[in-house]
Amino acid sequence: MTAKTPSKAKTLPSSDEGKKYLVVVDGNPTELYSAGMILQRLEYSILTAASAEDGLRFLDIARPSAIITELLLPKMSGMDLLNRVKLDPATKAIPVIVLTRLKDPKVEELCMVAGCAAFLRKPVDPHTLYRSIQYAVEATPRYYIRLKTCLRVVIDEARQGAAASSEYVTALSENGIYIRTFRPRKVNARIPLTLFIAGRRIQLRAVVLYCVMGASGPLKEPGMGMKFIEIAEEDRAFIRKFIKDEITKDLVAEEQE
Repeated sequence: MTAKTPSKAKTLPSSDEGKKYLVVVDGNPTELYSAGMILQRLEYSILTAASAEDGLRFLDIARPSAIITELLLPKMSGMDLLNRVKLDPATKAIPVIVLTRLKDPKVEELCMVAGCAAFLRKPVDPHTLYRSIQYAVEATPRYYIRLKTCLRVVIDEARQGAAASSEYVTALSENGIYIRTFRPRKVNARIPLTLFIAGRRIQLRAVVLYCVMGASGPLKEPGMGMKFIEIAEEDRAFIRKFIKDEITKDLVAEEQE
């Protein structure tokens, strides 16, 4: 991913169009690319900058939902960027999340005093990054990553005296799923499911939270959102790892210091 140099003629995405957009600042091209890809897979629109100066120029054009910055930058530091944003009345409401290789607890304290929304150290787990962004920018933050996918699931109502049916999961989190179906079950129905994921067969029970008819709802397709109510902890951990692997696949692993 090449860092985009802002210009006055550039049209930036609007946070009002549905997706939140974030400015990501990092002087390391590999880490800037990796962070950008992860954030796009988490369904954020992004603009990338290789310097604090370029990051600040974006703010002259539009207001992002949040800024994510490294502290170690080529000229102006990430700490200076944070202070500039927070001391300007026009930008102080923009959440700034620090994502850095610096491990000095005094630096973390200074960042928190300056007003950063979260202080994260590289390499960061995608779940931790996602939660930090959600709590910084959303009025009703989500706790779990919701991964768009396509997985076979059997609604095993044969155990309840009805015929089993095979459907597809189009959104997955470690706490629930969205099943695309033209025959959603009643809200609050507790249904046994068999989920097939990466060669593993997971048996669980889930409750229907909401139903969607037609191309409406958050995923724009008919179906039902369900929350897991009975699932083995090792299966939940497997789902969590599967989501992490999907979010980070094909990216160069960050070196541990």
